[in-house]
Amino acid sequence: MPITTDINHFARILQERLTKDLPGSDAQDIMAPSNRKELIELSTGSENARLSSILIILYPDNNGEVSVIFIKRVEYIGVHSGQIAFPGGKFESEDKSLLHTALRETKEEIGLDIHETNVAGKLTNLYVPPSNYLISPYVAVIDQIPLLRPDSYEVAEAFSAPLSHFLSSEAMIVRSYRLASGIEIPVPGFTFGNHFIWGATAMIFSEFLQVIRDINKN
Repeated sequence: MPITTDINHFARILQERLTKDLPGSDAQDIMAPSNRKELIELSTGSENARLSSILIILYPDNNGEVSVIFIKRVEYIGVHSGQIAFPGGKFESEDKSLLHTALRETKEEIGLDIHETNVAGKLTNLYVPPSNYLISPYVAVIDQIPLLRPDSYEVAEAFSAPLSHFLSSEAMIVRSYRLASGIEIPVPGFTFGNHFIWGATAMIFSEFLQVIRDINKN
């Protein structure tokens, strides 16, 4: 069922919910790759991680349905090459905070200038062993359809999807993923069109979707 609502009312409810206890790692782990536990055991741990942040951006489409923005990263030599993600990136020394990192990276990657007043709150941090990043996920709500201008150096594509699409169990599937070692492992993720959203992005989004379910129940 489409999520259609007064976007300002939605933002207030979401902001209030994000001040309460979050679903946390239990919700994140629903979408964790099967080798995550092993990777964490082999890693140096989140206390030695590099800091980064991302921004989940919500807005009403032409029909008033709440939509969410994703990007597809360009192909490069790295562990997150070509993956679907939220706008974001690593903390830089000039950043005032990790929230500032998310806002700065959003402007750099998709040309969207989000103000701090549009930020509804924050989700649970997520450690990503393959890249040794500790991600701080933030959520923002804007009241109009954005004009996206992807930076072709970093972003192959920017696209939006109805939030309600991902609340259906049909959007969740498991695919086989081949590791560099040649071993194939099952990887859960979300589908939208020809896109497969998995890994850290799916884990962060899984917690956010549980927040939305909590709001819908009330």
